This record gives sequence, structure tokens and C-alpha cells, in this order.
Amino acid sequence: MPSFNERVGEVIKRKRQRDRLTQAELGGRIGVSGSYISSIENGQSSARIADIEALAVVFRTTAFDLLSEAAAADGYKFSTVHRDREALLTLYDTLSPEHQRMARAFMLFLREQQNLPRE
Repeated sequence: MPSFNERVGEVIKRKRQRDRLTQAELGGRIGVSGSYISSIENGQSSARIADIEALAVVFRTTAFDLLSEAAAADGYKFSTVHRDREALLTLYDTLSPEHQRMARAFMLFLREQQNLPRE
């Protein structure tokens, strides 16, 4: 069973990959090196709370939510499907309520188009 530090590293790695950032890019955004991000992701180092808070800002979440996700024992595994779905949901959450309604209507339209017989 992975340690809490390893789980924090997994959460950070998953969110970094979801956002298509390299370790160096993510480190640059919070003022640390890419090798430090690597050591956190690999569970070799514990992230400082100031870094968790900075990472949360980059990932558009809270430090509490990052740590809560790491504490969850659901065995989440990274996959491209999950990354793309989470990226879409994160983007949706940044829209205004009016634009969320428009996005939902467009998604329903696409689903209807998908179900039409092909010529």
C-alpha cells in the first residue's frame, strides 16, 4: 500500500499530466526545480505545505482538496481517458453559467449527431 507521500505524488503527477505540463514547467510555475517535482511525484520527498498551496493554485483547486484526494483509498489509476475527462470538466467549471448551458446544449447536440445513421 502506498504511503501518503506517494499518494500525494500520484495526485500531483496525474494533475500535471492532465494539464500537459512537464515537471520543469510545473516547477517553474511555483518557483522550484523540475527535479524537486520529480522527487515529490516519486514519493522520495515530502512536499512543503507552501508548495502544496502553490500547486493547488496551478491546478485550480485547494490544498485541502489535493490532500483529501491523496488520502482517499480508492486506488485511482492514471489513464488518458481520465486525464481528458478531468481536463474537460475543469474547463467546464471555469465557464460562466450561461456558457455552461451552451456547452451542455452542444454536447447534447453532438450525442444526437453521433446516434444518427451514417450514410
